[in-house]
Parts: sequence; C-alpha cells; structure tokens
Amino acid sequence: MAPDDALVSKMHAPPAQRVGIVLEPLSHPELGPVAIDDGLFAIGRTEQPFAGYPPDIVADLSRRHARIFVEGGDAYLADLGSKNGTTVNGVPVRQTIVRLHDGDEVGLARVLAFRVRLQAAARAEAPVARLASLTLEPERPELGLEPIVVTRFPFLISKVDDAFSRYKEKEPHQVGYLSRRHAHLFLKAGVPYVEDLGSTNGTFIGAVRLDEHAHALEDGDVLAFGGHHFVYRVRLQWERAGPEPTVTRVMFPTSPPATADETDHTTFVASANSFLDIFCADQAAVQEDEVNPAGMAPAAGAEPPGGARGKAALMAAGLLEALGAAGDADQARLRRWLAGLGALAVAVVLLFRMAGAPERALQGLVDGGDFATAARLADDRLARDPDNADVKSLGTEALLKAELPQWMADLKAQRFDRAAQAVARMRHLSRNNADASPLVAEIAWVGDVEQFARARGGADAPVRNPADGARVRRILRQWQDDQQAHQRAFATISAYVPAFRDTYAQAASDLRKLALAGGGDGNE
Repeated sequence: MAPDDALVSKMHAPPAQRVGIVLEPLSHPELGPVAIDDGLFAIGRTEQPFAGYPPDIVADLSRRHARIFVEGGDAYLADLGSKNGTTVNGVPVRQTIVRLHDGDEVGLARVLAFRVRLQAAARAEAPVARLASLTLEPERPELGLEPIVVTRFPFLISKVDDAFSRYKEKEPHQVGYLSRRHAHLFLKAGVPYVEDLGSTNGTFIGAVRLDEHAHALEDGDVLAFGGHHFVYRVRLQWERAGPEPTVTRVMFPTSPPATADETDHTTFVASANSFLDIFCADQAAVQEDEVNPAGMAPAAGAEPPGGARGKAALMAAGLLEALGAAGDADQARLRRWLAGLGALAVAVVLLFRMAGAPERALQGLVDGGDFATAARLADDRLARDPDNADVKSLGTEALLKAELPQWMADLKAQRFDRAAQAVARMRHLSRNNADASPLVAEIAWVGDVEQFARARGGADAPVRNPADGARVRRILRQWQDDQQAHQRAFATISAYVPAFRDTYAQAASDLRKLALAGGGDGNE
C-alpha cells in the first residue's frame, strides 16, 4: 500500500465476539466459575485466576499451559506443550487445536476439570478511546530496518514473515535470532499486548526479557525481538471512540512521509494473522537453524510378547501356514529345519544382548537416578569405545543431570568458584564424549558471562574504561558469531534439564543489557 498522508484500512480492532465462555469447575466446585470476556484467555499456574487457587491444586499446571481463544465467532483451545497435558472430553490435546462446544469437558494436568458453557456475549460498552495506529519504529535506522505499521491484529512476529524475512539475505544471522513463532501482538479490551511464544532468544521490553505472561504496551516502550538488532520504539495513537466504523483512518504516528521513497520504506501490515495459525505449531516445519530436541532420539519399539523365541515361533508358524499344502514328510523336514533356525536366531539375539549389556546397565542407573555413577561408567566405556552412540547419549544425559542443577544453584547464588569446579568436573567426564563436550563449553560460557556481568557491577552498568568496553564487545561478538552453536546447545541442554531455560534466559537478558550499556552490536 502507498498512502499519501494516511492509511485507510479495515477497522483493526477485532470484531465483536459472538460468543461468551464460562468454565464451570467440576473437580473443585468451591473455586467458582471462570468467565472469559476477552478473545484470548491464558491458562497457566501464574495466570489469573489460577494463581489465586491453592498451590496444591495448580502445582501440576505449567506456567504456559494452554490458551482459549475466539476466532470467527467460535471458541478454540490450544495446548502449549504443557508437561502434564490438556484434554477435551478425555482426549489429549497435543499438537492440534480443538474447537470447543457447549457442554465439553476440559481437563488440565489431570487435576482440574471444567465444563464449557457457551452463550451469546453481551456487547461491551464502547471505550472512550480506540487505538488508531501501532507503529514499530526502528531504534537504529542506520541498520536499514523499515518501520512496521500494524493495522490489524493479531500480528505474528516470525522469521518467515515478509516483515522480517526480507532481511535474510543481508543479515541472515540476525534473522536467525527470530523463531518461526516468536511473539505476537494482540488487543485485549482494546489495549495492545505483546506475548512471547516460547522463542529461543526471547522478547524484551527495555532490558527485561518477557516471561510467560502477556504484557501491555505503552507509547514509547522499546521492544526487541531475539537480540539487539530488531529493536523498535512503540508508537501508539489513540482516537476518540465513536460509532463502530466500517473503515478507520490510521494516521502516521509522526509527520507524513515527505516523499514516495519514504513511503516505500515502510512496511504496512494490513491483514491480520489468525490465532489458529499462531497457536498451531507445525512440528514438521523445522528449519536448519532450529533444533527439535524431541526429534533427536526416536523411541525404540516395544518387543512383541515372547521375546526372541516368540519371534522365531511366529516366523515358523507363518511359513508352515504358507506351505500347508506340503506333504507330511516335507512338513516334518521343514519343522526340523525351522527348529534349528529358531535356535540359531535365539543364539544371535542373546549374543547381541550380551554385547549391549553396558548400555542396559547405564540405562538402569539413569532410570534409577544414580546419575553420578552413570556418568563415570559412561566415561570409562567411551574411553574404549568412543563411537558408541548409545553410550554417548546416556553419558550426556547422566552428566548434565548429575552436575547441572547444583551448578545453576551456585551460579544464581554467585558462588562462582564452586560453579567453576563443577565445570571442571564436567569437562573431565566429557573428554571422551564428543556429544557432551560442546554442551559443557556452552555451560562454561554462560557462567563466564554471568560472572563478568556481576564483577562489573551489573550487566547494565555503564562501560568503565576501554578494557571493559573491549571485553563487552568481545562477549557480544562471541554471542553473534556462534549463534547457531548457542541455540543448538541450549535446546539440547534444556531437553535434558528443563530448568536450564531460566539460567539461559538470565544470560540472554544480561547480554541485552550489556549491549544497551554501550558495548555495541557485536559487529565491530
């Protein structure tokens, strides 16, 4: 679109909802019904009203558990990868979105159950003011970023959307900081909100990384996606609300473009994304610069009843059935031959099982929670068999689960000497494990960043001298130059120890603060 002094578009506020939603508690009637008045409702143990429930009731809810939303007058539910799951009428909701009907039963984490009641929603009173425009103005125009004028909501922040993918050829590393489903902007009671969608590199308001909650946006907020490149100043313009219009004149937040060239360098988002697209994750669409930890180790198939001998018997029975027309003498010879073949098959299987005994012993230690012993045995085994993929995988899991929780606690308490000792132990136990070594290096790097930030009086402290500035810029360059390695290591570590996400988020927040403190963008 190429407006002259204004952009005329469809009304960007969401259409009046045609449905109201009430969740009637079944498992705990004393909690009272939950009325959903907005087009997007967050379910999580730190979201209202769940945060006000007794802790033992919501303990199994994830922080970002699920979302209920209204699209086209219909109500839908999406699970957000919760640990303990969501069901509708007893059927698990996984990587799908389920349309809700009146009378459906929604189960949350096996402890909360609600009856869905749908009814015509009362028309809300018209607000005094209505959002006329939301513009994302680049904080650093010299990077060549275009302003983004959002004219319809919700708006998905995505590395594959044209608003950001257009920079992929020029700045592939920077676009790589964005996720396919990074964040979204939406309206709640007419107020614009931003919510991170569990992105790898985070969404920031100022120097603060957003948590699992949606946050209201105010005029002048500095909003950053994925790092310190895609950083924007939020500009909001409000107009006095009148009768519901068919179209809305969306004014530019600053003076109109002086030339057609300036207009051409503004991205106008005139078509809304859909909540159906935003909350329906396509697990198959994994890019080369994204990691799907769940896809790294497919589960082994279960052995049929009867084990190896059962398999041989089934094979023999099938052959006998197929050759049922043979004579008695032929069948007798066939049975003797198959019996010998079955014995040979059992012997071969037993041989393979004996060869796999160390792996089963390791698996038993890991399953039993004896991670320290498993890590030592894995290291010893890999010294003699360094290419054993099963032992490398089990050794990596055991090493991280044995050492990482205490390392994270020491890092948080600023016991950096003890954290360094844990890294030394992890390095020793990963010296023969090519899978674990880069993960330990990532853990050590995160620890160095946190120790440096604290030693200089905080990540947001101003640069004190040239040496301090040089160290800041070196850290930022390491972050950018090794972006793919950082992301892959983070995803793998978090798959084994989910709590590492919080430590990683703190490090990412500190890196963002270091950049704002005057360390540059890591490209120097």
